[in-house]
Amino acid sequence: MPEKRAVPQRDVWEQWDWVWHVSAYAFFGLTVAVFLGNAPAGGLLPGFLILAALLAVWYIPFVANPVTRWWNNPALCGLHFLLGWALWGGLIALDAVALLLAGMFYPMIFTRLRLLWAVAAALVQTFLICALFVIRHAPEDWFPASIVGLGILAGAVLLGAFIAALASQSSKRQRLLEEFTRTRAELLKAEREMGVLAERQRLAREIHDTLAQQFASIIMHLSAARLGDPVAAPASLRQAEQAAREGLEEARRIVWDPYPGETLSASLVEDLEVAAARFSVESAVAAELAVTGNPRPLDSSVEFALLRICREALQNVNKHARARKVTVTLSYMPGAVALDVADDGRGFDPGRSGRGFGLKSMRERAEELGGAFTVESRPGSGAKIAVSVPAGDSQ
Repeated sequence: MPEKRAVPQRDVWEQWDWVWHVSAYAFFGLTVAVFLGNAPAGGLLPGFLILAALLAVWYIPFVANPVTRWWNNPALCGLHFLLGWALWGGLIALDAVALLLAGMFYPMIFTRLRLLWAVAAALVQTFLICALFVIRHAPEDWFPASIVGLGILAGAVLLGAFIAALASQSSKRQRLLEEFTRTRAELLKAEREMGVLAERQRLAREIHDTLAQQFASIIMHLSAARLGDPVAAPASLRQAEQAAREGLEEARRIVWDPYPGETLSASLVEDLEVAAARFSVESAVAAELAVTGNPRPLDSSVEFALLRICREALQNVNKHARARKVTVTLSYMPGAVALDVADDGRGFDPGRSGRGFGLKSMRERAEELGGAFTVESRPGSGAKIAVSVPAGDSQ
């Protein structure tokens, strides 16, 4: 599982940084304008303008560096504020109008420092500014100035708490959104992988149930033509050629129509009769079809799956069972249909692993239709596969 990335609490506010910067320089411009509008004495003007210019330069790093850099370096941020306080204190010492710059300093404190650091910095800033103002301009009015300073501090703390609460809420929403996006991506990836796996399994079944069986039939007929009675060789070659042509058609169907509307050439009963008859000719093993119940048209997917399962079961008998007789039973029941393929061959142990792909393919076809697949066999006593699937009338 991918590692969770911590979302810095201030990241969500970087998109609004321009508001604080515009407000800061607005207060800065207002301060200078009010100072110049009060016709300051000539001796104060150069010093005030120089300190104001230095303070404007001091603010530039807040614009140039992202919030997270200040957030992750509180000590460096604190040193930077100390320099700003010194410049601001000089301006207040020259003229009380510089107190307007509180509108620039307090937002920066609460957007660049953690809440506890910000409260402490705001407390220090308020104390120093009020003390400087009282000492420089109104030492006899220290009490009213202190009340004003405490009011400024309280307002700053409330503003900071409000900003911190909003930032915390926004960061939680950001984390939830990232988790949702990550989970959605993982689900989409899992769905794609499941789709790829399902397609591989489908192709494996198609190739096994068609091309592989045709190749096996071709090999068997060619071997019979080479090793058997020379008189019967032409018939074996014709059967091998027919199997090759059918395999070619199946290969074309798989390539050009990977999701065909799978239908039978005739009815299910007739196609099962053809499959049993062909098995008898190719294997020299007697095969018969028994039908119980009232035959009825079924959904094409059900009919196709049952035909595939029957062919695969007969192929397994031909390859492994050494049987003398095979019975295929198709049973129509209310709401279901069953297919049994039984032989009197040498049998096997169903619990033994490594029985090959055939049984697995038949089981998967039955289970995809919501049906059941069972194998009954034991060494020396033949074998029987039984399939039962839900099946109503075709629409």
